Amino acid sequence: MADHVAYEAEPQRGALAPAARAEQWRPTVLGRLLAPWRGLALLGLGLLSAMMSWLLLISMCLLFIWLGFAMVPEVARVLHTLANRQLELGRRWYGMPPTVPGGSDANRPTSRSTPLLVRRVLSVLRSPATWCDLGWAQLAVTFLGFLALLPFTLLVHGAFGIALPYLWDWVAPAFDGSWFLFVPLSSHTTHIAAGVGVAEILLGLWAGPYILRAQARLSQTLLCPSGTRR
Repeated sequence: MADHVAYEAEPQRGALAPAARAEQWRPTVLGRLLAPWRGLALLGLGLLSAMMSWLLLISMCLLFIWLGFAMVPEVARVLHTLANRQLELGRRWYGMPPTVPGGSDANRPTSRSTPLLVRRVLSVLRSPATWCDLGWAQLAVTFLGFLALLPFTLLVHGAFGIALPYLWDWVAPAFDGSWFLFVPLSSHTTHIAAGVGVAEILLGLWAGPYILRAQARLSQTLLCPSGTRR
């Protein structure tokens, strides 16, 4: 069982369906501590996926030459692998229900007289997963990326607030008269900023798993709009 998922067992009723188990997900202490770092991993995965999606779009624009036909299937395969990795981490870390394998328009028969490279490209372009992957990758570095980074941001910003009373003599020229969230900074208010920093860290540790689970749920919705994925 993943360290981040705790299910409420009911032996008398037998094994629960995956969707029902997902609704009973609860974060563990270890999961809360790991959430900021897991968010960084998800952000890195999103950045890599976005770069591959842009390369895939460029490859599609090169389909008027054979280079595009060679690139599209390989780049699409890498992007699909990264998207599946997002789904796998959502299941392992945040109890998301598994997707159900389903059919795809990519299996539509193509004439055997068609060159192999062309058949592979047609398979990619006909697959709904290709377009789901492309759409998800754009959000992976924007809204979904913001959600992935938020727990780590709360941790770092809170740690800076705690350190302000000890660093004030060195940072005063840059920060005197500025604000730490809603606290106006001066030599007399750094202790208030430290208290706010403690609250930020506690909030990040408590809410981090829920924020990242929301990110995983949104990613699954984008990548599996019908609940299925090949």
